[in-house]
Amino acid sequence: MSRDLFNIEAEHGLLGAVLLDNSLFDDIASKVAVADFYDEDNAVLFQAMIACQASGDPIDAVTVSLYQQELPYSGSTLAFAANIARNVPSAANWKSYARVVSERAVLRRLVDAAASVTDMASEDAPLADVIARAQQAMADLRNLDDGDEDYKRLDQIIDKNLEVMDDKVSHRFLAGVQTGLTDLDKMIKCLKPKTVTVIGGLPGSGKTTLGMQICQHNALNGYGTALVFSLEMPEEELGNRMLASVGGIDFGRIDIGTTMEDEDWAKLTGAVSKIKGKPLFVSDKSGLTLSRIRSIARMVQKKHGLGILAIDYIGLIKSEEKSQNRTAELSKISTGIVNLAKELNVPIVLLAQLNRESTKRPGKKPLASDLKDCGQIEADAHMILIVHRDADTEEGQNGVTEIIMPKCRHAKVDSCLVQQQGKYLRFVNFAGAREISQEEVEMGRNFGRERF
Repeated sequence: MSRDLFNIEAEHGLLGAVLLDNSLFDDIASKVAVADFYDEDNAVLFQAMIACQASGDPIDAVTVSLYQQELPYSGSTLAFAANIARNVPSAANWKSYARVVSERAVLRRLVDAAASVTDMASEDAPLADVIARAQQAMADLRNLDDGDEDYKRLDQIIDKNLEVMDDKVSHRFLAGVQTGLTDLDKMIKCLKPKTVTVIGGLPGSGKTTLGMQICQHNALNGYGTALVFSLEMPEEELGNRMLASVGGIDFGRIDIGTTMEDEDWAKLTGAVSKIKGKPLFVSDKSGLTLSRIRSIARMVQKKHGLGILAIDYIGLIKSEEKSQNRTAELSKISTGIVNLAKELNVPIVLLAQLNRESTKRPGKKPLASDLKDCGQIEADAHMILIVHRDADTEEGQNGVTEIIMPKCRHAKVDSCLVQQQGKYLRFVNFAGAREISQEEVEMGRNFGRERF
């Protein structure tokens, strides 16, 4: 490796500064991490210093050797640390040492990222995947040397909050994304920027319908650009589903085509006029990785702005690296989606399947723990909405659907009812009465038996 990618003298200078003046440790530890040291002995010595500090011990050649007697290559920690302390003339230049160490660490990460992209290119990976990997690698480095403090004074945050509150009162700022369904919006308040809302459901429950309808509501009503990643359903079917939903046309007749009636054509024309020119974008590419999803989303945001992003569904997102453990892959993908929401500053609607355990329990009420494949999805979600329709009941057969919210970080756990119009592939507000049983009131349960 080229010497320009590391500087052993700067690493020794930084370690020596700590040994000479323990009061500098917190400042230095806020600037560099163990991984920033190129030399493994230096990295291990810094880790021993961290252990000393955590235990409240002074940091010197003797104490660090108590935590780490031997170094990987230089032998005695005591002799190595004493030699560094002896050869560093002063601790006054620690900021310069820290800057050099952190800058060289960033350069090494850039080289590693370039090597990863080169490997993909040499393996004849699709060009789009290679570009996406390169963009993701650069994104991972975007905050490494921004010069910003890692903390803020609370009154600075409050000042910004007051400005946002003023914008809300003056209707210059939308607090978040709405769904267009009255009772659901009352329950969830809104889908906030930088958050991930998981919509779960069994196959055929209507989770895709709900996710698509939220995006449709916002794009068609001028609330913001929506982007839908449909990893399972082709774009042609999504287009027909939207025509059915917006126009109130039987999806079966649209799908077949030859059974369209005269009134359907008028509704179709109206639906097309409502959809025409509206900022609702769809990607139906199968086997997308998260880095490729990120690349497409950033492109849409740059060209058209972005108000909400939906992914249908997490189980179909391809892993960046080959692994035998799909659960571990999905955990990493789930956390990556949370980071993507923060980066794009938009709410992300993430669809997920449920396992069949809920159908085996009394009442068949699904729980957040029924989310399929990976428990990390439940942990990462800011809000979870579960679409539940019991097809064994008369109400369920008539389309009455419960949206259960077992987790929300800004509103109380609750549920609401919506009416599913199956042939139009949409939900509308539930017009019937919902009566909660006395047993539920007495037990203080969030969800009980509903009578319609």
